[in-house]
Amino acid sequence: TTTNSDAIVWDRRSDPRDPMSFPLATAVVAVSASLSIAKVVSDFIRTRRERLASEIHPKEFRPVTVAEAREIAPGVLLLILRVPEGSTFHLPPGKHVQLAATLPDGSFVQRSYTPVETTIPGRLDLLIRVYPNGKMGTHLKGLSKGDTVLMRGPTGKLQYTLSSFLVGTHAVPARDILMLAGGTGITPMVQIVKAVLRNAAHDRTRLTLVYASSTPEDVLLYHELCALAEHHREQFTLVLTVSRPNEGWGKAPSSAVVHETGRICPEMVTKHMPSYLGQRPFPDWAVAGYCGPPAFEACAKGVLQSIGFGSGNAVNLFRW
Repeated sequence: TTTNSDAIVWDRRSDPRDPMSFPLATAVVAVSASLSIAKVVSDFIRTRRERLASEIHPKEFRPVTVAEAREIAPGVLLLILRVPEGSTFHLPPGKHVQLAATLPDGSFVQRSYTPVETTIPGRLDLLIRVYPNGKMGTHLKGLSKGDTVLMRGPTGKLQYTLSSFLVGTHAVPARDILMLAGGTGITPMVQIVKAVLRNAAHDRTRLTLVYASSTPEDVLLYHELCALAEHHREQFTLVLTVSRPNEGWGKAPSSAVVHETGRICPEMVTKHMPSYLGQRPFPDWAVAGYCGPPAFEACAKGVLQSIGFGSGNAVNLFRW
């Protein structure tokens, strides 16, 4: 109220001494909002930078965190790497990743590996053979949860798509794929098998996998492979062979898996191959590949060439 023209008009909205002064309250709210927005922006930028730093790049090595590292068989390491939270590393079938590290002696080493699982959000699974004098394998075996390793990918010139392989820009039909694997050479084969069978409603590519190991205990991913063969009997033929069987070998309950004894040879492969083996030349949609230790690869390549792959059309024979 006012009593005369000289009287001071008091209005709490304009009194800075009042905690509820309108300009002051407005300023407080504005400052708080600005600080909140600034924090949100800062957190977003920091998170984005961290995410970009940890995302996998095809050419640049970037650190990834070890979620788990444990030996699952003599000389075989299961290495689970953590990818950005909530994301999935979609590795094209046929591709691989490269791991790198600087060792205590100052040397820089890098090796290529094919993940056996990439579809689980937040992780990437690798099976790695650890040789007694192998620098990279020994280094990886010494890692613990929370450690980091450098990785880049995807790498490689071969990629599987629906019933075909892309070799660079050249498409090779692949309605039937024969795979010979030894030891940890099973990893690229499992990658292809899973890619086909997960899309079995649309991809009818026929698969035959002959997997050689020294003993039954050395057969990696045994239960997973058997489950895939059991659920896809008409599309996936699984042949497991060991050089030194035990008494229980071949007595598995599933009839979808063939258990053999001895080294891979032409007779063993042709015994389980589709009827097109009788055709000469092979159909252009028949493809074969092999992967494993050096001695195994030399043997497997010779077996496949003796059967007829790679003769006249070398594009239908791959080393994965």
